[in-house]
Amino acid sequence: MPQRELDESIFRALKTSEELHYLATHHSWDNGVKALQWIVESPICSEATALELFWLAQPQDFQQCKLDITLQDEYLNEVFTLLKTILKNYPDSFYQKTIIPFDPAPFYENELIIPDWIYQKTNGENSYVYYEEDDIEDWFDADWKNNIQRAESTIELFNIAWFMDEPEQAALILEHPLCDKGIAVLVFWRLYNECAVYTETNGKLKEIIHNILNNTYPEMLSYDPKTDEKVDYKKKKIVWEIPEIFRKEV
Repeated sequence: MPQRELDESIFRALKTSEELHYLATHHSWDNGVKALQWIVESPICSEATALELFWLAQPQDFQQCKLDITLQDEYLNEVFTLLKTILKNYPDSFYQKTIIPFDPAPFYENELIIPDWIYQKTNGENSYVYYEEDDIEDWFDADWKNNIQRAESTIELFNIAWFMDEPEQAALILEHPLCDKGIAVLVFWRLYNECAVYTETNGKLKEIIHNILNNTYPEMLSYDPKTDEKVDYKKKKIVWEIPEIFRKEV
């Protein structure tokens, strides 16, 4: 008997939501998505299982794809089909309510949504860079801390921020009493482009957005991310939203 038929016959022998949940949570995605597709099409699949598979499929990566298209990559298209199946079935109460729990919060709470305004030019006096790379290339951590704390003007702090590339430097700059909105936006983009590998970066980016929205920083210097050659950003065009029901714990 072909392996696929054998696998499917074993799957069809599963009779409980708990068995499907066990299979879903122990299945290796490297072995394909077919078994997972069977699970989300099954009327005995639990809400928790479907919800967990939805988030494991990383729906954010597919939000720029129209829901009626077929992706060229076979594996990605299988994952996309899995997502579309759950998107259709879950709001329709297709899945079983069971005692199996699942909280999706860890999958989306670190999601970073970049507002359009943080890619716009800030208001204020024209900013300029007079520091050179040579001026800061020999700075150790203590030098960064001392020079940031000793900055005597907003434009001096701006120049130091221009060359920052670590979260610790960003924190010191943002805490400085002379930090304005232009510098905060500059720090945001340096963190976004230079510090993506650090686990604390997303939290710091969200904090900057929150503080700007709450008018924490005065508008003193003009800074335009669009003309900053160090800023590498292409806004993803989202064509479908993740329904709020998928963010609720079951």
